[in-house]
Amino acid sequence: MLPSFGSIGPFTLYSFGLMAALAIIVSGVFLAIDLRQRGYDPSSSLEIVFAGGIGGFIGARLYYVAEHWGEPGQGLFSGSGLVWYGGVAGGVIGVIFIATWKRIPLGVMANAVAAPLALAYVIGRIGCQLAGDGDYGSATSLPWGMSYPDGMVPTTEIVHPTPVYESIAMLVVFWVLWRFRGRLTAGWSLFGLYLVLAGVERLLVEFVRATPVTFAGMTTAQVISVVLILIGIPLVWRGIRGGSAETRPPPAPA
Repeated sequence: MLPSFGSIGPFTLYSFGLMAALAIIVSGVFLAIDLRQRGYDPSSSLEIVFAGGIGGFIGARLYYVAEHWGEPGQGLFSGSGLVWYGGVAGGVIGVIFIATWKRIPLGVMANAVAAPLALAYVIGRIGCQLAGDGDYGSATSLPWGMSYPDGMVPTTEIVHPTPVYESIAMLVVFWVLWRFRGRLTAGWSLFGLYLVLAGVERLLVEFVRATPVTFAGMTTAQVISVVLILIGIPLVWRGIRGGSAETRPPPAPA
């Protein structure tokens, strides 16, 4: 584990924070490429990833605090603690604000951010693995199981390295989305595929994560995953059925 990369003066370089920053930068690069290919100003990617990152961080933190309300040391401004679903909700709000400001149709924006979102998640989970922040799974005897004795949430038990599982799975998801971005352009179809694939990934990994069951034999993350899958399927279906083509920006004046 490598919770931090050391200190520069009074500042500690935490591995998760650095990977989160890297996720924003790398996803912004791919978003700029995608926007350019769709005929939109690639420089808008800077505002988009900034708004999505800030909104995502706030949403992830608020969701975590709500889940752990009343627990010792879990106030709004205490320590670490982020939840992906809260981050998605906060990030969506931030991106909608920028899309409206930049006059980019929401369907175009949703499809453009699908693959970069998956890639950002890959890098973020690498940060979780380096930090050992408690996102690991349940005990296992599999040969690739590992312990996190020096993590931010340490354990000496051999457990499933679920951040590694998720990084690998979401890297595949990113590859699929990037390959299909020129085919699924109708409505919110590519974003719908992201919801389906990301939902399936989280639904499955929760079976080996150390997460309490909350409803109908499922964890909260699994319930939300099912909802995302059900939302995503009709969006993808519309794209496959040949819905209306993606809106293109008006040509720049000569």
